[in-house]
Amino acid sequence: MLRISGGTLRGKKLSGPEGLEFRPTTGQVKEFVFFLYSREIENSRFLDLFSGTGSLGLEALSRGAREGFFVEKSPRTIHLLEKNLTACGVTDRARILPGDVFTVLDALGRRGESFDVIFADPPFKDSLRSRIVDGIWRNGVLKADGVLIMEHESHDPDSESPKPTLFRQKKFGHCVVSVYGHGSNK
Repeated sequence: MLRISGGTLRGKKLSGPEGLEFRPTTGQVKEFVFFLYSREIENSRFLDLFSGTGSLGLEALSRGAREGFFVEKSPRTIHLLEKNLTACGVTDRARILPGDVFTVLDALGRRGESFDVIFADPPFKDSLRSRIVDGIWRNGVLKADGVLIMEHESHDPDSESPKPTLFRQKKFGHCVVSVYGHGSNK
């Protein structure tokens, strides 16, 4: 059972998929992210890439994010996401951006949109870490003082681009959380 673990929506149960491929973010990873980056999340524009059921973006909204943007391409999963946003009563502060993450990043970049915090939890089997980092920097969608937090497998290669700066990594079993920014220590 998925639940919001902190903030104003703490304990709220979320709908999860039935029969879909699904790998929810673990409680340890959530605790790491929301403990270390609580100041950045407070009053932020939060972009949740590969959002699935929306548990990370909803956690951010529960903990004080001003706006949550959820990128998901699966129509079945978008239906669950809509259900969870409605059940949590945050539809006035949340926006679903349906489509492929890389197409959405390109569109956000063309519109000049940027975010304080971007969280990416791509399917591990696809090894997308480098492509995601490069797409975010190429499109300029991370604010100058923002952070990109990405969950990936340890063997997923990093970007070869000189930007961004990798600030921190923490390993959780086969999963690694990498934190990037624009050059000052986060």
